[in-house]
Amino acid sequence: MTITELCDDIEKRRTDALTRRISAYPRHNPIASDLGPCTREYVLAMTKWQERPLPDPALKARFERGSLIENAVIQELLALGLEVRKERTPFEVKDKKGRIILRGQVDGFVTVDRKDYPLEVKSLDPNVFQRISTVEDFGKYVWAAKYPRQLQAYLYANNLETGFFLLDDCKGAWRLLPVTLDYEAMEGILKQCEEAVEYRDAGTLPNYHPDPAVCRRCWAFGRVCDPPLEYHALTLADDPDFEAMLNRRGELYPLSKEYEALDKTVKDKVKGKDGLIVGNWLIQGSEQTRTYKPQEAKTITFWQSKITAVKAE
Repeated sequence: MTITELCDDIEKRRTDALTRRISAYPRHNPIASDLGPCTREYVLAMTKWQERPLPDPALKARFERGSLIENAVIQELLALGLEVRKERTPFEVKDKKGRIILRGQVDGFVTVDRKDYPLEVKSLDPNVFQRISTVEDFGKYVWAAKYPRQLQAYLYANNLETGFFLLDDCKGAWRLLPVTLDYEAMEGILKQCEEAVEYRDAGTLPNYHPDPAVCRRCWAFGRVCDPPLEYHALTLADDPDFEAMLNRRGELYPLSKEYEALDKTVKDKVKGKDGLIVGNWLIQGSEQTRTYKPQEAKTITFWQSKITAVKAE
């Protein structure tokens, strides 16, 4: 066997092994890890779970690596002398009719002075990690907007007031984000879950979500959910040159965000240094002062555009 054949064989063995570990599971209730903004998606996740696409081997590998990072994080917390319970005990929330309207299980609890704090570990791409400094920053990404709802559900179900996210950039850097139970937000989540169960039992569906960006990033879009263009006040444009520009813009976007994050880190690192040589790079700096004249308050009108890829993640 040549070295090329050996490498090909290893790759095939891994792909086959990952494929064997991919499976679908029935879902009959809303679950905490999937609390997105769309009630219609909740219902379809319960009634059309067989239609939900399974992850490909690459995504399955990403999920499994996330689990390994989670285990490593908890082991490191233990090594730091913290008391961590990783039980993953399922919980259920019921409505007044006794129906289960929410299920889930917590990654673990950090216990200090006999008080538990729910812990939710999230491993993020390094570029995304750089852009998440607060819980509100999860809202920058459609797929991550559900994370705060998830931890709110964990707090509510365990009758606890505070918990935290532990973010890992897959390279060993951590960022901890504290979270406090928001009763108003949780009331909205429970109401949404209860409505989804009502629709499930009635065999009907709620309206489409009003934001087309949410729809077009959803697993159900184009499979079991087809909102008409006019519902979102959209039109279809046939312009190959413009489409090519947008495609190229999408390719460059991650690089621009990586540059912005690195540029900020570098400039923070050299702040206050008059001159510095690092390898082939000469860095010079000086303190600058600018005086701005008071500006009269005014109102301006402008057009703001939001560009989102329609392919679901």
